[in-house]
Amino acid sequence: MTPSWSGWKHYPQGGLGNIDAPIGPGIYEVRRATDGGMFAFDVVENLAMALAKLQTRPKRLGWFGRRGGVALPELEYRYFPTRSWEHARLAADHMLSRRESWFNRAA
Repeated sequence: MTPSWSGWKHYPQGGLGNIDAPIGPGIYEVRRATDGGMFAFDVVENLAMALAKLQTRPKRLGWFGRRGGVALPELEYRYFPTRSWEHARLAADHMLSRRESWFNRAA
């Protein structure tokens, strides 16, 4: 069976909730649920750990690290599991080159 992207899943708000991802190498993509804009994309050794550690809160600003009520974006994630990190890197390079060639044709 060839690996494929999982379905889109809701990313837990504020770190409260469970991440449903395999413990192994692969690629993940996180997008904003409202407009589909890409939030994060990476090749990692451990999908579950990488998605759990994803920085979704804005960085601290100001002298005291306080910020007004900043709404966290509604996020969705999906993953592409692979046999090894090298396979994940090659698959990501292939995906990015396909996306780049599509954009070049569309321009």
